Amino acid sequence: MGLRQGLGRNYPYHLPGASMWPILTSASGARVSLSILFWFHREWLGARPIFGAVMAGVSLSLVLALWWRELAREAADLGSHSRPVRRLLRIGVSLFILSEVAFFLRFFWAFFHHALAPRVVIGGCWPPVGVAVPDP
Repeated sequence: MGLRQGLGRNYPYHLPGASMWPILTSASGARVSLSILFWFHREWLGARPIFGAVMAGVSLSLVLALWWRELAREAADLGSHSRPVRRLLRIGVSLFILSEVAFFLRFFWAFFHHALAPRVVIGGCWPPVGVAVPDP
C-alpha cells in the first residue's frame, strides 16, 4: 500500500498535482453548448452551424480521451491508485449508478402515477385533454 508524502504526513491516498485537463474539458463543454445554441439559432451565424457542433463534439471527445489516458497511466504505470483509492473509486462509481437508477425510477414512477390515476384537474383522463398524441 504505497504511502504518499505530503505536508509532512504520509497519506495512503492519491493526491494529484495541478492539471490542465479540467480547464480544457470545461472549455470544450462550453464550446459544445454554444455550438448547439448557435445551431438552434441559425440566423445568428448563417449557413453551416452543424460543422461547429461536430468540431466541438470532436474536441470534447479528444480532451476526455487524453485525460482518461493520463488517469489510466497514473493508475497502472505510476501505481498511484493504492487499495483504499481503488475501493473509494468503486464506491463512487456505485453511488453514481445508484443515483442514476433512482432518477429514472422517480421519472417513471411520476409518469405511471399520473397515467394510471389521472387527477380531476387534468380532466380525469390520460393523456390530458388538449394534448395531441401521435398515432402509433
